[in-house]
Amino acid sequence: MERLGLFLGVGKDQNGFTNFDLNRSPSREEAATMLVRALGKGAEAVGMAKSHPFTDVPVWADGYVSYAYSQGLTKGISDTAFGAGETATGAMYVTFMLRALGYTDGTDFTWDNPWPLAEDCGIVPETVDREDFLRADAVDVTVAALSAKLKGTDTTLVQKLIEEGAVSQAAYAQAFQSYEVAMDGIAANNFYQEEQRWESDYGTVVLGLVSGLPRGNGYTLQLVTKPAAAVGEGLVIDLSLENKAKPEEPTLSADGRTFTYKAGTLGVLTVDLSTIRPIEHIEQPAGDNGVDQEAYVAAVEALINGNESMPVTVEDRLESDICTVLSLRTDGWAHGPTYNLTLIYKPGSAKAAGEVVSLPVPQSNGIGMRAHAENLALSDDGNSLTYTCTIPEPVVVNPGQPEENVVSEAGSYTYTVDLSTGVATLTISPLDK
Repeated sequence: MERLGLFLGVGKDQNGFTNFDLNRSPSREEAATMLVRALGKGAEAVGMAKSHPFTDVPVWADGYVSYAYSQGLTKGISDTAFGAGETATGAMYVTFMLRALGYTDGTDFTWDNPWPLAEDCGIVPETVDREDFLRADAVDVTVAALSAKLKGTDTTLVQKLIEEGAVSQAAYAQAFQSYEVAMDGIAANNFYQEEQRWESDYGTVVLGLVSGLPRGNGYTLQLVTKPAAAVGEGLVIDLSLENKAKPEEPTLSADGRTFTYKAGTLGVLTVDLSTIRPIEHIEQPAGDNGVDQEAYVAAVEALINGNESMPVTVEDRLESDICTVLSLRTDGWAHGPTYNLTLIYKPGSAKAAGEVVSLPVPQSNGIGMRAHAENLALSDDGNSLTYTCTIPEPVVVNPGQPEENVVSEAGSYTYTVDLSTGVATLTISPLDK
């Protein structure tokens, strides 16, 4: 939900990760906000002028409540009171969601007992606690509602969101793909050969070789998460490698929780497979600034220098207090240049000095080459990065074969990155004709 921009949390924790505050009850204004965001209307609502009649709504929630009120999704507890600050019950949130699906309380159901209709619509998973309703339960209801049909139609809520441009089909499929589908997607490339894999309860680490290139082969090291991972299943994460070189001494811990390997001048890297966090983020002691600076400089130089057979060109470079942003083009591939966009963290940031994070860019052809990131821009405070990529035509792997798969849909891809965490969110817009 976060990757689709439909659930944003309440801020950041001490490690820079999103705090969803799942284990407490939502307030009525939070429930309305969660509903509006889940409908893909968060951006529209946040800038909306106050139009509701209530006097108790906090300023930050005025736009969300105004949007929900104008659409008939929420009502107050009186003509002038919304009930802000009061706990949103399970029945209340389910009522919100049924209204979003086109149902009317008083006609199709009653607001104090929406459960029978909600069960018929399939929006109440067994995990939902109807009495002690938490923010986590609201997420479960919302995710289930995405697959529910709108009243009197065969159109699901997510299909409506896709038609309205709130999310793209490709982004939705990627965000909610299963572990099995994600693994199939990695293998669905005629130029890719799996060399080794490591199995954990939290995910599978796959070492693969992209071959058929006259100037050398390139390795990929990818983690595909399983349901036991904190981030859920089906997420494909590229683990850092130096110039696509084969990692050394890859090792899965006995308990299956951590994976460690050497990646050239990047050093020894250890990843917590349950949380998808480098171990250094958790227990790294305060380091010597001089040593940290050396690590940062070495990481930048290693990326820029490349090697003789695969020369690297710096297309763009941006500097924030948190990290350096490098847009790199690597030549020497048989099918043309490939592009990478990376963050190199500086001393004093939340991550380890010299740590390299590869940012997502869409696949530009059927053999894994990446598109060129354009329009790079830092926010005024230097805490976020935006960039775009253009895919003029759908990119298909194995066209005309049973395993044919669209890996990148045509469109304009806009990414927004929280530089403190390196997490990117994506929206895909149709190209102008």
